[in-house]
Amino acid sequence: MPKLRILRSLKKRVAKIRYHEFEVIKSRFNRSLGRDEPYQVHQGRRHHPGSVYAIFLVWQPNKTPWYVDNALASLDEAQANVVLVVNRGLDAERLADLKQRCSKLIVRDNAGLDFGGFRDATLHLLENTEATRLLYLNDSVYFFSNGLTPLFRELAGAEADIVGSFENREHGYHMQSFCFSVGHRIVASSEFARFWKQYLPVNSRLWAIRKGEIGFSAAILPIARSVTTVYTPDKLRLRLTEIDGGDVGAMNGQICRDLRLPAASLGSESWAAIIAKICERIAMRSQIHTAGFLYKKHLNCPLMKRDLVYRLQFDIGEIEQNLIAVGHEGHLADILSDMTRKGSGDQLRSTRRQLFDQGII
Repeated sequence: MPKLRILRSLKKRVAKIRYHEFEVIKSRFNRSLGRDEPYQVHQGRRHHPGSVYAIFLVWQPNKTPWYVDNALASLDEAQANVVLVVNRGLDAERLADLKQRCSKLIVRDNAGLDFGGFRDATLHLLENTEATRLLYLNDSVYFFSNGLTPLFRELAGAEADIVGSFENREHGYHMQSFCFSVGHRIVASSEFARFWKQYLPVNSRLWAIRKGEIGFSAAILPIARSVTTVYTPDKLRLRLTEIDGGDVGAMNGQICRDLRLPAASLGSESWAAIIAKICERIAMRSQIHTAGFLYKKHLNCPLMKRDLVYRLQFDIGEIEQNLIAVGHEGHLADILSDMTRKGSGDQLRSTRRQLFDQGII
């Protein structure tokens, strides 16, 4: 057994060196030589008055799915000028279609993953526009239509320096990058420009979280005079308290598996005590992962993470059951097929499993 543990530890270390640390070294070497990954900028056809921009990063190899269509439609209704960043090549037909639905279209090769795309688009805007507010989104979530336009209007029209849809206290407090906005005072600051100029795009999820999400929060939060979050445990607690009793079993099943309350305690504790414990538990991690179904049902949140099965938060049967309970807008089959096709992280084998366990993929 000790030899087996040593071997497993060695394999994980080798995998991290090859697929994380080597990627960091390669990116630093390329930067030292002044090599930036090229990208193409196309002028779109959809423009709105004002200077609110939404950088929307997508990775869609074959077609534009319903949830991206929903996001583009709601951003249009919110009067945001969309800078659509596509992290792969496009054929002529899709290029022509997407140009009709955005203000600018940036086509790149996925260097640095999502944060690399955010960097390219941000620096392009800083050099060519005077943005009063910037929204950041990516397609790691399903965008449901119900409640989506009000959310985007809140992000686009807010007075706060920073508005996040969700926050995360795992790996240190930070805003989650799949949907947030920053105001003009932040956009015009030297700290904002410095972060994006200095950010090193690396093809590692671990790097994107630590140096991207957490690094951005560390650089920007200290200069923000006001920070708000749309969906919080406090707002959820207040709404659940107003219900004054409900199906505790169903509510417990709408949070991720490893944070659920013991079944034996559900019948012996008061509604208020159960609510308090659930909200306390979900607050310490990525809340769209830990309790996205509760936020959707009780606060009309239109966002749902696409990796809930892959990241081992729910199994596919629980996804189906919860979507039926909270609403799926006719997309149940598509979502189940999407999640089943991706599978769960514990089904990965060999090197990919070692990378998954370390958060590199």
